[in-house]
Amino acid sequence: MVICMTDILLFNQYFTSKKELPEFVTATLPINLLNLASFIIYKGFKCKIYDLGIFNYSNIIEENDKKIRCGISDDEIINIINKENPKIIGIGCLFTMYFWDVLSIARLIKKVNSKIKVVLGGNHATIFAKDILKESSIDFIVRGEGEITFYELCNNIINNHPSLDSILGLTYRNENGEIISNPDRPLISNLDDLPMIDYSLVDLKKYAIPINKSPYVMRYPLLGIMTSRGCPGKCVFCTVKAVWGRTWRGRSAKKVVDEIELLITNYGIREISFLDDSVSVNKNRWGEICNEILKRKLDIKWTTPNGIAYWTLDKKILGLMKKAGCYRITFGIESGNVETRKFIGKSYSLSLAKDLIEHANKIGMWTICTNIIGFPYETKEQIYDTINFAKISGTDFAVFYLLSPFLTSDVYAYFKKEGLLDYDTVLSDNWLNDVKYEKMFETLSIGGFSTKYLNSTELKKIQMFAYRSFIFYRIFSYIINPLRLLRKIKSFEDFKYFIKLFITGINIVFKGLLSFASFSKKSPFNLFYKKPEKLTFKK
Repeated sequence: MVICMTDILLFNQYFTSKKELPEFVTATLPINLLNLASFIIYKGFKCKIYDLGIFNYSNIIEENDKKIRCGISDDEIINIINKENPKIIGIGCLFTMYFWDVLSIARLIKKVNSKIKVVLGGNHATIFAKDILKESSIDFIVRGEGEITFYELCNNIINNHPSLDSILGLTYRNENGEIISNPDRPLISNLDDLPMIDYSLVDLKKYAIPINKSPYVMRYPLLGIMTSRGCPGKCVFCTVKAVWGRTWRGRSAKKVVDEIELLITNYGIREISFLDDSVSVNKNRWGEICNEILKRKLDIKWTTPNGIAYWTLDKKILGLMKKAGCYRITFGIESGNVETRKFIGKSYSLSLAKDLIEHANKIGMWTICTNIIGFPYETKEQIYDTINFAKISGTDFAVFYLLSPFLTSDVYAYFKKEGLLDYDTVLSDNWLNDVKYEKMFETLSIGGFSTKYLNSTELKKIQMFAYRSFIFYRIFSYIINPLRLLRKIKSFEDFKYFIKLFITGINIVFKGLLSFASFSKKSPFNLFYKKPEKLTFKK
């Protein structure tokens, strides 16, 4: 007789990737699964999380000459299933390009034990719920915000309640094999009603102290947390709305800082990354979080790596953030061109952004600007505006992403309209096969899609030049005004961090110096050889 050891397992998928891995590969804490498991346990069920894809160099399986699999083997997954013998296994299904991995896991589960119910949730699963359920190895899709829907489903399955039609947010097959989608579930209005995450469900050290430490992190152990859900913005490239909607909801300052204090006290966490999509939308709450950290005298450093909505900030709140432990702030600029910003849905003042970046630098913060290039109607000249704004804004670092028009984003419709991209060729009725999905994987792995005016090769060259141009410009500005750097050093810890960044910068410059020299003054990019004081931007 086989005994059920655990009611429910939650799997964080492994990832199939191209062989070219980034220099710093780190494990990503499965926050959504932790929220789900904590709620299920709070409701009285046994639940465990298994991360099948701890993303580091020690867990790499070669798939073929082009791809690798980062995570544990099928044999190890089979051992987990046999050991735990669950009734339900839930799998996070966030990304279109990695769905084939999720599907492979689901098929393996059914091969081991066909009686186990397989449930998917997440961005991709929500958007393509009916398509996915054409696959027999997947039994249910939890759409949108998952806690309550998943709990009600688990309760019905474990307690043998056959009726599913009252579970909002659920897509399933009925007794006749018909695919049914129940009405959407309303979003949870008060996030404080949810229990605090139970971090003992995972081996936190694997995430907080990664094998490949980033030089841009001041302290380890480091952990990312989310204090809110949703975003009221309407950025055309964003996919957040698929699960969280456009309604922003945040936990109270007290609950947030309770969690931070628990991580410090119980797990030795020394740095936090706020991973919210819009952490500062409610300025009062954001200020209360900073004040609560100060009130409790918590020794914590923190950053906002996902890009903060700068139009929600002012100089006073920046000063408060600095006092509360923020040493690096990321500004979500996206574009330095007025027309492109209107297209994106971010027609906020660049003058305000520049003022806030300058003030953040002045009070000793390290600053980063994130930018995106490759919008469907973007010209070279408009991209020049973005690169030039990054230079004159005063930001210490700049990131230039190539746009990825995901299926769930609004911008994909523009690419399709112009005949630049059409996922319909792979998302057909029989798209759940490895040949078609291999084509999908290759399409989404390209990075930098041809636009109306620029092809993908040109975009990659512009991206390369953007980095080189910015780096050398910023180094020159540090040389002529070293005070820019000195005002960031107010302690020995700041000094050590500066030295770490300095060494990293030297390595980057050394690697790029020869290739940078290949860009002659006759290059079409010679606009960037303007003297610093002559660079301007449109407000």
